[in-house]
Amino acid sequence: MLAAVALAMSVSTSGCAVVLLGNAFPAGSSSPQNRYGFEMSDADRYLADSAAFVRGLDPCGFLTEDDLAPLGAVVQLRPDGELSTCSASLKPAKSSATDSVSIDLNGYQPTPDDPRFEQITIGGEQVFLEDSSRGSCRISFPLRDEFDGATPGAMDGFLTESGRSFATIDVYRADADACAAATTVAETALGLLKDPPLRADSKYNLPLAMKDPCAVLEHLPATWTVGRWNPPAAPYRCHFTASSSTFEDNLVMLDVTLTYVDADLRSTDSETVRQGGYTVDTRALDSSCFADIVLGNPVLGMPENDDTAARFARTVPTLSVLADDCESATALAVAAAGVLTG
Repeated sequence: MLAAVALAMSVSTSGCAVVLLGNAFPAGSSSPQNRYGFEMSDADRYLADSAAFVRGLDPCGFLTEDDLAPLGAVVQLRPDGELSTCSASLKPAKSSATDSVSIDLNGYQPTPDDPRFEQITIGGEQVFLEDSSRGSCRISFPLRDEFDGATPGAMDGFLTESGRSFATIDVYRADADACAAATTVAETALGLLKDPPLRADSKYNLPLAMKDPCAVLEHLPATWTVGRWNPPAAPYRCHFTASSSTFEDNLVMLDVTLTYVDADLRSTDSETVRQGGYTVDTRALDSSCFADIVLGNPVLGMPENDDTAARFARTVPTLSVLADDCESATALAVAAAGVLTG
């Protein structure tokens, strides 16, 4: 059953099992002091606040012209596959290769005993460096102060292993020192955190990118009852269980991503339906169903005058929902689309 499979996926991606944070509540009801209608611990609130903090930042604002110019001519600068990322493609002056610098504000926080990473200090902050292979380098650094409160049993270890409030910078340079460049970009990014670049001020601003996917929990169909919800493991994903008179307990996964517009990359085995004013593409599997809704216009990378770069820079905000059946997935997708675009 999808519930068991999705629960395993939730554990593997967030580092903890789904936690029952409160009693089940009818969809649409909430308490002013409790977000999403659940009673939240300090640890839960830290995670929710961290996710909101990341949603408010502009990833492309951390890749500055001063840092990129010495590495080569910027062929393309764009959000890259996820709303929390930005990537720059570069043409070095003395090389025919294409180098890249990217940042993900929803990055992975390595554990201190991970042998792949070396702990170093940049700008007075302890960061993790991975010199993984020739030409590639990754630096992970904190975006917020660590949570210093107590965590209940099922949450033990979650905050230190989940990657919350950490960013990663990845640099690839075919013929030069990738880690030197990564260190420079990381130092700039850490300095910018005192007055960070905001999504609202970005030329890549997407109103959708500042919306909380879990807000849909208070706008579900009236017949749905939410039984479980786990703290946000990522700023653009929400996992919860719901039940209604039409289906039994299910783990429903809500995910907002950026995907390429290129027709070759779009699914060809989907069925299109119209519901609630939205066009929904559904893809039925053996025991589950995906429902996707395009929520906005393409976001173009810069500069647009490079035909190849511009083609692959065209990404479109897409809402994707996974549930046990297409009826449930479509209903949730339509409800979520209304929240995220309203």
